[in-house]
Amino acid sequence: MTAASVVESVPLAHALAGEVARRSGVRALVVKGPAADAHGLRAPRVSSDADVLVPPDGAGSYLRALDACGWRERPTSDAVGPTSAHSVTLIHPEWPCDIDAHVRFPGFLVDPQVVFDELWRRRQPLDVAGRKLDMVDRSGAILIAALHALRTPAQTPRHGDEIRRLVEVVLPQLTRAERDDLVALAAATGAIDTARPVLAHLGVELPPATPHGADRALDAWRARVGGRGESVAQWLIVLEGVGWRRLPGAIVRMLWPTEAEFRRVHPEADPGCGAAIRGRWARIGRGLLAAPRALWGRVLALRGVTDDSLLGKPRS
Repeated sequence: MTAASVVESVPLAHALAGEVARRSGVRALVVKGPAADAHGLRAPRVSSDADVLVPPDGAGSYLRALDACGWRERPTSDAVGPTSAHSVTLIHPEWPCDIDAHVRFPGFLVDPQVVFDELWRRRQPLDVAGRKLDMVDRSGAILIAALHALRTPAQTPRHGDEIRRLVEVVLPQLTRAERDDLVALAAATGAIDTARPVLAHLGVELPPATPHGADRALDAWRARVGGRGESVAQWLIVLEGVGWRRLPGAIVRMLWPTEAEFRRVHPEADPGCGAAIRGRWARIGRGLLAAPRALWGRVLALRGVTDDSLLGKPRS
């Protein structure tokens, strides 16, 4: 596999991820990449990894089965701070792509097992690299694409283009029954408020917005989306939940992580102590530039608003 390109490897990684799940007796759903392509949600492109969603009650067995095939969890920083607790990124020394095993998907606020069971109930078949896999249905794929794009537009600029395509191209093609189904799925999975900037463009009545303070996870989501997913916006959310005794240390780690922590997050940094120091100063500079947007995200969260400025106002 060392000579294989990403273009060749990603479909095979999807097929392998599905086959390992089948042999382990674990349900698995393709949630992005080829699923989004199959439902016409984006311009076709090669994904950089294989994203699968597995139920919490099967995650342990699934990860052990992938480990037996040589897939190991990618090392991450153990510092206090923003983490990717919703998924485990797995790497293999002979594969040029990753497998992201999701146990929950950010933006779905009800119990992850409930979310998976609902998405599984709606599953559809998908052919990838000669294997029959299961993927989310179109409503599920739309919600996942919307939530993913809302969460990280700063880190991945194309997400702004993808979410606008959803609103301008995909949603207008839906029938009334499909629009109602999308809202019903959002309600069942706790995504009415998190995906509201997109759902508001459906032209159907939505439940009233949940006020600030009613759901801590929703408040954090609104702060992150309002802050455009910037790292400093994520850090503000983390610091809010840190006890007073741990707060000073958390602030120090936010401003100046150890070299090892910095390099885990920025493996592209040049070798040497000097490069790490320069990289950390540059990181502080980027944080200062992003701070006004992050603080605005906090304001929107306090107002009980999920930022829709990437999309503009819905047509009346």
